[in-house]
Amino acid sequence: RGHERSRQMEKLRQRIERVVPREAPLIVAGDFNDWRQRATHELAHPLGLHEVFELVRGRPARTFPATWPFMTLDRIYVRGFKVPVAHVHHGRAWARISDHAPITASLVPL
Repeated sequence: RGHERSRQMEKLRQRIERVVPREAPLIVAGDFNDWRQRATHELAHPLGLHEVFELVRGRPARTFPATWPFMTLDRIYVRGFKVPVAHVHHGRAWARISDHAPITASLVPL
């Protein structure tokens, strides 16, 4: 549920704020089940993170379901990196691995 996801993002944000220096490079990635893009406002913006597909392509990647992705549930957030390439892996072989299409990005430290 949305309320539970918001609470989880708040706990993650608080933990990162406690243990990771504000100027340190950071990568936070995973299945956020975030079709409303709340993670960007609740987690990424307060931590100074940017979503790699938004940087490269202007919008988050469609990753679910893997066989015909139309929902944007998965994210890679970064700070302290340039992102020259971000890619969604489509196809039957990838869909056998997970119900989400895998995403990858090339990162170059700033």
